[in-house]
Amino acid sequence: MTTSGFKSPALIGILCVFVGTFCFACKGILIKLAYTHGISAVPLLMLRMLFALPFYAAVAIWLQTQDLTPLEKGDGWKIIGLGLLSYYLSSLLDFMGLQYISAGLERLILYIYPTLVLLMLAFWKKEQISKKAKIALAIAYAGMLLVFIQDLRLTSEWNFTLLGAGLVLLSTICFALFVALAGDMIKKVNPSRFTAYAMLAACAGVLLHGASLGEITDLQQSTSVYLLALLLAFFCTVIPSFLMNKGISLIGSGKAAMLGSIGPVITLFLGALILNEQITLIQLLGAGLVIGGVSLATRDK
Repeated sequence: MTTSGFKSPALIGILCVFVGTFCFACKGILIKLAYTHGISAVPLLMLRMLFALPFYAAVAIWLQTQDLTPLEKGDGWKIIGLGLLSYYLSSLLDFMGLQYISAGLERLILYIYPTLVLLMLAFWKKEQISKKAKIALAIAYAGMLLVFIQDLRLTSEWNFTLLGAGLVLLSTICFALFVALAGDMIKKVNPSRFTAYAMLAACAGVLLHGASLGEITDLQQSTSVYLLALLLAFFCTVIPSFLMNKGISLIGSGKAAMLGSIGPVITLFLGALILNEQITLIQLLGAGLVIGGVSLATRDK
């Protein structure tokens, strides 16, 4: 490959998405580790955003010194809305769901978001979904259902598994909506500015949510929880949020979604290695169906 090839926007976008996907794939592992220390969803999410807040504030302040085109009327509110949709509402539902299900199942449910993006874009643009894409969607959802049923069989508390899966599915729908809506806005206002402003809005939403529930006192935690929350904030939030939005701006929402296929595999094996979560042949088969179906659906698109 030539030197210029390494500098091509498409290659840079692909690398951004892959690294961002890896960081996001570690998120569920760190959350589950934090839960072993007795912290619950909302305080942990608050700590994540408190530790991430200075990074986004610093970027936002730095951006004020740059010669950027002023935001058009209404763009600021759109960015705030998208930030609240993704890293506040979607994250809150995800953190709550992880209290009840394995990190591997959580990542597989989250991974179907590209198929939801495909369906949303097809609906808004009044496009027909091809027969090949429909088959691919059926394969992906069959795989997710297979893993879900297997997780139900591995636990005696099936009602909690059902609750957790439902919460993560709602989180996935919120994130898919964000991806579908954010693509044009990210290109319009600059990826770094979009990320900084949207994440500041999300931080504010999370902190106000926690304060309204009286969760402030629960922020007093052990050093281990603080370290995990710091890793969660920087490695699984700040870095991938900038990388993923940069990648989306360079290669588009559809391709960015397709390139995330490595995420569920990373989480599945890290869950087994670090959290001692079971990996069965049925789970591997289900994961393969999900990844194959999503890849086929987005490639067809």
